[in-house]
Amino acid sequence: MTTSDVLAVVAATVVTMLVAVLATMLVLITRTLRDLRATVAALQDEALAVLDDARDAVTDAAVEIDRVDRLVESAERLDDAKRAIATPVVKAIAFGTGVSRATRRLREGEQRPARRRTKRDAS
Repeated sequence: MTTSDVLAVVAATVVTMLVAVLATMLVLITRTLRDLRATVAALQDEALAVLDDARDAVTDAAVEIDRVDRLVESAERLDDAKRAIATPVVKAIAFGTGVSRATRRLREGEQRPARRRTKRDAS
């Protein structure tokens, strides 16, 4: 065997080893890609389920917000009605209290209590 024959055998062996390594790497990459596809499919299914749940939660929240908005509007209307009614009622109660004190004093013969001096009286 000549030197060129030995070099040809060594080169063929190296090429064969490279082809074996490349084939092994190709098999490993194929397995990894298959696992990756399965993982992506599972992730997609879970993501779609989570998005469906999120959509339901947003819909429920919108319904609740509308409900709370209606409650707030009702409370505002009630507050306005209460203010419209409360002012005359308070005045009537105050008038009634003043009248009852005056009649009690008249019955008991009390005199009117002395007024407190104000700044206007001092000038």
